[in-house]
Amino acid sequence: MDSPITRTGSQLVVEALRESGVEVAFGYPGGAIMPLYDVLLDSPIEHVLTRHEQAAIHAAEGYARASGRLGVCIATSGPGATNLVTGICTAMMDSSPVLCLTGQVPTARIGTDAFQEADVLGMVTAVTKQAFLVRSIDDLPGALAESIFVAQSGRPGPVLVDLPKDVLCGRTESVYTPVDALPGYDPAPKLNVAELHRACELLRSARKPVCIIGGGCKIAGATTAFRRWCEVTQIPVVTTLLGIGAPDPDYAGLLGMLGMHGLRRANRAVVDADLIIALGMRFDDRVTGNLETFAKGARVIHVDVDASEIGKTVPTDVGVCADLRDALEAWLHVLETEPVSVATEWSRAAMAVGSGLQTPSEDDRAGVSGIELLDAMFAMVGTEPIVAVDVGQHQMWTAQRVRPSGPRDFITSGGAGTMGTALPYAIGAQFAEPDRRVVCVVGDGGLQMNLADLATVRGCNLPLKILVMDNRYLGLVRQWQEMFFDRRYSAVDLSDNPDFAELARVFGLSAFKVERRDMIATELERWWRCDGPALLHGVCKLEENVFPMVPADAALADMVEAV
Repeated sequence: MDSPITRTGSQLVVEALRESGVEVAFGYPGGAIMPLYDVLLDSPIEHVLTRHEQAAIHAAEGYARASGRLGVCIATSGPGATNLVTGICTAMMDSSPVLCLTGQVPTARIGTDAFQEADVLGMVTAVTKQAFLVRSIDDLPGALAESIFVAQSGRPGPVLVDLPKDVLCGRTESVYTPVDALPGYDPAPKLNVAELHRACELLRSARKPVCIIGGGCKIAGATTAFRRWCEVTQIPVVTTLLGIGAPDPDYAGLLGMLGMHGLRRANRAVVDADLIIALGMRFDDRVTGNLETFAKGARVIHVDVDASEIGKTVPTDVGVCADLRDALEAWLHVLETEPVSVATEWSRAAMAVGSGLQTPSEDDRAGVSGIELLDAMFAMVGTEPIVAVDVGQHQMWTAQRVRPSGPRDFITSGGAGTMGTALPYAIGAQFAEPDRRVVCVVGDGGLQMNLADLATVRGCNLPLKILVMDNRYLGLVRQWQEMFFDRRYSAVDLSDNPDFAELARVFGLSAFKVERRDMIATELERWWRCDGPALLHGVCKLEENVFPMVPADAALADMVEAV
């Protein structure tokens, strides 16, 4: 009689990843997770060694956001696992499907303050969609199946599986079996079509409707349906930061991003609207400004897969809890029998309002204008690349100007506003889309938070193009201190920055530098056309601000524009 086939816990993990279509994982090894790394060595899964665990989870999220597939990161116990927490929070805030696999001390040593032991489950419960500590190898197949399903279904998010070393080394006859349903978990609420009929009634009576599209469009794979809905309704559209790329970039009613650094016409349209149609967004405070004044003259239709978001901050007249793609496709069918027409004079008036975008100063004695550098770059690269951008002034300038072909072509940290994400985001995006061009736009502060992963870029020979906007300040904090703290600049001085071009060459990248206006076109061209990874160091003006700007807790109508 043949002996039953057994496998180790580590082999089970790799089998689960392979059956789930995982082709790449980002991570950093250590003692407790070493059994898994031993099995990975002989598997077809490509492992990318980042230079810090935080970069590993950001890269996994970048991979997920560029591809729509599950991102995977791996870390060891103790400090390895705790270094993931910021990235887990970032993925949770932006609803990114990421599976985090962490090593843990053997089960017999849990709770003894063993070497590199940390209660990672206790730390991440509030910032994960679900988290497991697997105490028995017999529980491992079920935990993996549930984790992989939960991370990607409904409103996706990060899931963590903590793996004690003895579980990874133990043997079992159990096999991994994927699941597509769980008791008590309803990731795709059933659409109530009656609510769509109510929405059509509100839309038919509206004279100044505005649609706000959010990151849920990308998550639901609803871009095609949303663009058809726009063409049918001809409603003016504004985007959240994470909704950028959802509308067709050539849609006549596209007003741009709204909110704290939104365009004038986008904010103005929401202020004047009598109907807000919110699709796959959560009315974040950076979008609404002062809630007491937000869209006070408007009725609200809110469509979201997460019931907890509907009515959470903004009162809703019609709430549709459903997958956004399902809702939009059903709405299009309703509109075939209940057509609506938007007042063309409203659409024209909304589009006629100026954008409020700043124009750069021509004085380049103190460096180049970051605005002019970005304008020149986007004029050159067009809609071709995936753009990953960090957090700060350059993020807002980029968001105001970028015109991606689709929502997966623009990647940035939204809800958490996590600095240091752009470089690992770009690394993950390049692995997700190896045949695409990827641009990383990053500030001098953000780059230095994950600077070591320039080695990952070079080691993997990724053809990333990195644009560093160096104004020798933590620019957005400095801007707030200028405007609201009487120019009392506290802890924002980065005048001791390195020469980023020289530093990039040390890491083995091609590097270029722009210090004057007359250098922009030539150096951009050289940077973009060179083979392999390259960094362009933009020496930018010290105190260039980003406008328009809605001060904290102010109304959208009270936006401040450049003088």
